[in-house]
Amino acid sequence: MSFTEWTVLRHNPIEKIASNLWTVEGFMPKGNQRRMTIARLNDGRLIVHNAIALDANEMAELEAFGKVAAIVVPNAFHRQDARIWKERYPAAKVYAPKKALKKVAQVVAVDGDYDAIPHDDQVRASHLDGLKGAEGVIQVRSDDGTTLVFNDALLNMQPMSGFGGFFMAPTGRPSVPRFMRWVMIKDKNALSSHLKQLADLTQLKRLIPGHGATIDKDAVVTLRSVIDELG
Repeated sequence: MSFTEWTVLRHNPIEKIASNLWTVEGFMPKGNQRRMTIARLNDGRLIVHNAIALDANEMAELEAFGKVAAIVVPNAFHRQDARIWKERYPAAKVYAPKKALKKVAQVVAVDGDYDAIPHDDQVRASHLDGLKGAEGVIQVRSDDGTTLVFNDALLNMQPMSGFGGFFMAPTGRPSVPRFMRWVMIKDKNALSSHLKQLADLTQLKRLIPGHGATIDKDAVVTLRSVIDELG
């Protein structure tokens, strides 16, 4: 699904985590939770990860926060709002992981992959090792520490049953979900090694998953537990 006109779905208020980092929890029509994260570069440009359409007053607040420069589509399953955001901000460039470029380009023109996303000494994006360009991670340094912004490679969902629970397992705690382990991960050792490097970052403060609650307590311990469970 890809929206062709500005479509505001149910979502929670903007959460202003830090002076250069905002996030919004949203919900798809069937209730599936998703999350948009906005990082601001030193020059005021905004990197919008997994864009979600907001109400007029909230969009005005976002525009006062900075200039939308990058619309990051984190994988081919998260294209829903990419086209309408590009139409609203035609000067912004669209980015996606290498492996998702062709599918994202089916709904919106893509300007580059994660390696081309604008960066500075506070905000930096990169592909995750071991996934052959399927997904990436964004590092954001704020006054209170460093945040890692993931997509489907790290989830923190409520306990789920049925087929969804099987597909997303293990749920009820932060994890690399089963569908990632089965379909997306091509080199588990490479991914584990990269996650270990991220866990060792100076002042790692929080983890923002693509789905589920933000992890802002014991981020290092949590990430290391995820790595241990990944094997």
